[in-house]
Amino acid sequence: MSLSHDSIIRWHPFENSIRKKEKQEMKGVLLGAVLFLLAIGASGQGTAKGTVVDNRTGEALPYVYVKVLDKSGTLTGGAVTDERGKFVVAGIKPGNYEAQFSMVGYTTHSKNFSITAKNPNAHLGRVVMREDVKQLKEVTVTGQKSAMKLEVDRKTFDVSQLATTAGTSALESLESIPSVEVDNEDNISLRGNTSVEVWINGKASGLTSDNRADILRQIPTEDIERIEVIDNPSAKYSAEGSVGIINIVLKKDRKPGYYGSLRAGFDTRGGVHSGGSINYNSSLVDFNFNIGYRHREDKGKTESEQEYLQSNQYQWYKSSSRRMGNNLFTRGGLTFHLTKKDDIGITGMLMKGKHKSWSTIPYHSGTIGSDTDTKLQTRYSHSSGPMQMFHGELDYRHNFTDNHFLDINISRGKWKSDDYNHYHDSIYYYDYLTPTEYEYQYRPMYINNRNWEVKVDYENPISEHFKIEAGYQGEFSHENTPQESYVDEENWDGSAAEEDQAYYNRFIYDRDVHALYGTATLKFGKFGVMGGLRGEYWKVHTESYTWSQEHDPSLRDEPFEKDYFELFPSLFLSYQITENDQLQLNYTRRLRRPWGGQLNSFKDTRDATSVSFGNPLLTPEFSNSFSMNYLRTWNDHSLLASLYYRPTSDVMQRISWQNPSDGLLYSTTMNVASSKSSGAELTVKNKLWRILDLTTSLNAYYYKLNGFTYDIDGQTVTGESNSRFSWNARMTASLLLPSDLSVQATGRYHSRSVITQGYRKSGYGLDLGVKKNFLGKRLTLSVSCRDVLNSRRWENYVSTETFTRHQLNKWGSRKIHFTLSWNFGNMNPKRMKQEDNQQDEGGQGSGYGGYEEE
Repeated sequence: MSLSHDSIIRWHPFENSIRKKEKQEMKGVLLGAVLFLLAIGASGQGTAKGTVVDNRTGEALPYVYVKVLDKSGTLTGGAVTDERGKFVVAGIKPGNYEAQFSMVGYTTHSKNFSITAKNPNAHLGRVVMREDVKQLKEVTVTGQKSAMKLEVDRKTFDVSQLATTAGTSALESLESIPSVEVDNEDNISLRGNTSVEVWINGKASGLTSDNRADILRQIPTEDIERIEVIDNPSAKYSAEGSVGIINIVLKKDRKPGYYGSLRAGFDTRGGVHSGGSINYNSSLVDFNFNIGYRHREDKGKTESEQEYLQSNQYQWYKSSSRRMGNNLFTRGGLTFHLTKKDDIGITGMLMKGKHKSWSTIPYHSGTIGSDTDTKLQTRYSHSSGPMQMFHGELDYRHNFTDNHFLDINISRGKWKSDDYNHYHDSIYYYDYLTPTEYEYQYRPMYINNRNWEVKVDYENPISEHFKIEAGYQGEFSHENTPQESYVDEENWDGSAAEEDQAYYNRFIYDRDVHALYGTATLKFGKFGVMGGLRGEYWKVHTESYTWSQEHDPSLRDEPFEKDYFELFPSLFLSYQITENDQLQLNYTRRLRRPWGGQLNSFKDTRDATSVSFGNPLLTPEFSNSFSMNYLRTWNDHSLLASLYYRPTSDVMQRISWQNPSDGLLYSTTMNVASSKSSGAELTVKNKLWRILDLTTSLNAYYYKLNGFTYDIDGQTVTGESNSRFSWNARMTASLLLPSDLSVQATGRYHSRSVITQGYRKSGYGLDLGVKKNFLGKRLTLSVSCRDVLNSRRWENYVSTETFTRHQLNKWGSRKIHFTLSWNFGNMNPKRMKQEDNQQDEGGQGSGYGGYEEE
C-alpha cells in the first residue's frame, strides 16, 4: 500500500463548547485504534518494494495495482504505486511469492520473489510495463491521456487535455474544475464556499484576495501543467482556507536537450493572444523562459430592481459595461545542479499591462405602486490604469538520500495597480420644473502591495514504517494604498473639479505570520496513520488616514493592532480495504483571515445609490472539518465518494441596510454568526470503448446560517436564520476520433443556494472544444466555444425589513477561441532520470508516506 502524507486522517482539538466527557471518549477511541493498528503491524515480517515504469518513455507509472500472491494463488497483500511509480507491500511472511502489476491500458506483468528470515526485504527494482496494443475494429486511434486523476486527498486536472480551455486564461480554466466556481465578480469558491486558498506552484506566490483575479486572468492556460484541488490539507500546509487549497502548477518539464513552442490565437470578441517558450535541460543546468501577450475585450450587463420599504420608494436600472486589457506575462527559471545532492535555483514571474472599463447606468426612481418615474439619474463611469506584478524565488535543496532532504525557499513579491476612476452624473426630474443637475467625481486609487516569504522544509524517512516532516514558514506582507477624490458639483465634464477632502483616504495594512509544523507518518500493513501539529502566530496592523490626518500626523488615531496564536493539529487515518478499495477519515481545523479590503473603513461611493466600507474590527473565522472518503477503482472506471461536515464560527459575511437619513444603501462585512455545512460529493470517471472519457461530479450540500442582529450607526440590522439544500453537477465528455482529432464538451448546473439575507438563483452552462494535431503533434489547432448557450449569469435576491433587491449580472457572453501552436526541439516525452529525485511543483514530495526507496 502506498500512502500520501495527505491521504491519512486529520484531527484537531474540539471547540471549547464540546464537553470534557466527549473529549475523553474520543481520546479513548483514538488510543484504542492506534493500539489495534500497532498489533496488526507487528504481525508483518517482510516487505517488497520497487518502481514501475513505462517501457517506451521510461516515465514512472502512478496508480498501478500491485498484488502479492502465494504459491496457491491466494492474495496476501497489495498496494498502489505513488506518483513516482514507487510501491511498498509490507507484512509478508517468509515464502515464495508472485507480484502481479496491472493498470488500465497496459498488459499485466508478473515478477517472482522470495522472503526469508535472513533477507526479509525484497527489492524488485524497476518493473517495466508495456502498453496494451489492442485496437478497435476499423478505427485506429492514439492513446488519450486522462484529464483527471482521482486520489483520496486531492483531485489533479491536466488542463492541457481540456480542449474547452484552449486559448483561455488560468481564471477561466478554473471554471472547468468540478466543485470550483468563479462568479461574475471573479470570486473563486470551492464546494460553495469562497474561503479557499489559490496558489501557484505550491505557494501563495504573491496572490491575495485583492489581486488574484487580475493575475490569474493573465496566465495562459497553455502554461499550466495541472491544477490540484486539495480539500484535505494537512498540518504541513498553511491553515488559511476553510475549504482547502487550489494549486496551479505551471509547466516545468525536464526532458533532455532543448525544446519549446510558439502559439497565437484570437477570439470572436476582439481578443488576441500570443506567446512562446524555450527550455534547455542537462545534467548541469536547467533553463526555462516563457513570454506571452494577451489583449482581451468583454461586454457585460447588470439589471437591478430595489424597493426601499421605509421611504416607499423604488429604483431600477439596466446597465451596459465593457472592459479591455493589454498585458504582457513572462516567467523564467534557472537551476544549477551543483552536485548530485545539491541544487540551487532562481525563478521569477513578471506581469505588466493596463486595464480599461466603461459603463452606463440609468437609475430610474419613483414611488412604489406608481407607474411613473419621478427622476432619472444617469451615471457614466470610466476607469483605467496600469498594473504590474513581480514575484521572484531563490531555492536551495540538499538531498541526503532520495527521500531525505532539506529545502529552503525565499521569495519576494510586489503588486502595483493604479485605478483612475471617473464618474459623470446627471439627474433629470420628471416634474419639468426642477432643473437638471450635473456632477463629476474623479477617484484615483494607488494600490501598492509587497510581500516576503521564507519556507524551510525537512523530510526524513527514518524507516520503512516511519517518516517525519518538519518546517517553518514566514509570511510578511505590507499594503499602502492612498485614494484621492476630486468633485465638480455643477459640471458633467469636471471642468471645475476641486479636491474633496472628505473622501481622501490612505489605508496601511501590515500582516506578519510565523508558522512551525511537524508531522509523523506510521504504516501498519494496510493501515496508515499520520499526526501533525501546526502552530501559527500572526500580527495585524492597520491604519486609515483622513485628509487632515495625512497632512498633520498629530491628528492621527492610534493604529489598530492585534495578534493571534492558534494551534492546528491534524490526524489522518487510511485503510486499504482491497487492492481496489481505499477508505479514509479525517478531521482538521482551519481558518479564514480577513483580507485588506475588508478591513479598510473608507466609504466607497462608486455606485451612486450605495455606500460600501470595510470593518477594521473583523476577526478570523474558524472551521472544524470532518470528512470520510471512499475510493474504488475498476479497469476502466473509478469512483470517489466523500461525505463532509464543516461547522464554522464567527462567519464573515457582507450585510446591507438602508439609512433613512440619506436614503442610501449601506453595506459592510461583519462577523455575523455561526454556520454549518454538510454534504456529499461524488466523482466518477468512465472510459468507454477506448475513445470516450466521461468525468462526472455531483456535490450536494446543506447549509445553515444562524440568525443575527446588529446595531450599526443607529440602525438595527437583522438577518433571519437561513438554511437550504443546494447541489451542483458537472460532466466533461472527451471523445478521441481518428486522425488525432479530439472533441470535448463540459456542462454544468448549480441549484438555488443561500446567500446572506437572501438566495442565489439556479444556473447552467455549456462549453465545447475541438483539437486537431498535425505533423506528429508538432502543430496543433484548437477551437473552443465558451458559454455555448449564452446562459452564464448570476442572479441574486435579497430581502430585509427595510429593502428588497433583485439583481442580475452577466459578463462575457458566448465567445469562440482559435489557437494555433507549434512545438519544436526534442519531442521525446521521456524525462531525465534525475527528476525522480526532485520535488514536484506542488512544493512537496509526491510520495505516499515516504516508503519509496528502491
